Amino acid sequence: MAKISNYYFDLLNKEQQRAYYAMKEGLLNLRDSFAVPMLSQKELSDIYFLIRMDCPELFYSVTFTYKYYPDSSAVEMVPQYLFPKNKIKEHRQAMEARVKKLSRQAAELDEKGKELFIHDFIVKNVKYDKLKKEYSHEIIGALGNGVAVCEGIAKAVKILCDELNIWCIIALSEANPEKGIKYRHAWNVIRIGGQYYHLDATFDNTLSKDETVRYDYVNLSDKQIF
Repeated sequence: MAKISNYYFDLLNKEQQRAYYAMKEGLLNLRDSFAVPMLSQKELSDIYFLIRMDCPELFYSVTFTYKYYPDSSAVEMVPQYLFPKNKIKEHRQAMEARVKKLSRQAAELDEKGKELFIHDFIVKNVKYDKLKKEYSHEIIGALGNGVAVCEGIAKAVKILCDELNIWCIIALSEANPEKGIKYRHAWNVIRIGGQYYHLDATFDNTLSKDETVRYDYVNLSDKQIF
């Protein structure tokens, strides 16, 4: 898939970026464990989270354990997978096919047309998951099961934008680390015609009723969205 922005990778220092690459490589190859540079537990946890903001295609692992070894410069990371490996391969193929099929429908549109195609697809085809199942935080919820929470919706928007060569990142708000909350809401920042805008498909999804599609949260400025 096309990759336009690794926004969160670019915010990391060199050692954190090495850990990011090691984790991403291990997850892409479905390894049972892999070595990453020796960082604090918080750094490892944050990087694992941020990889999945940059790379929504890594939808099949949301947590990990790790092993420290004395006198080692690395830790052994053990990812926890949501599905058996044979199922992950099936799900990955299904998600890749789904993304490509949807993007083909919008391939001839201009940037704004592609953005609205993605927005309208989410509004019409995804239900907000009030039960907040684990997969609802991932693209497999939005694109596979038609249910998602804000994180899953924002990831679905990003992976479709990536495929359609539109610069897009996932934005996160109101962290509360003391309560273990990494964010309270997720949406997207998107670049259209060289300008950066906020796009919140989740809010428009919850506002839209029946066949009516709302555009209250399309291409807002910083001031408008805050």
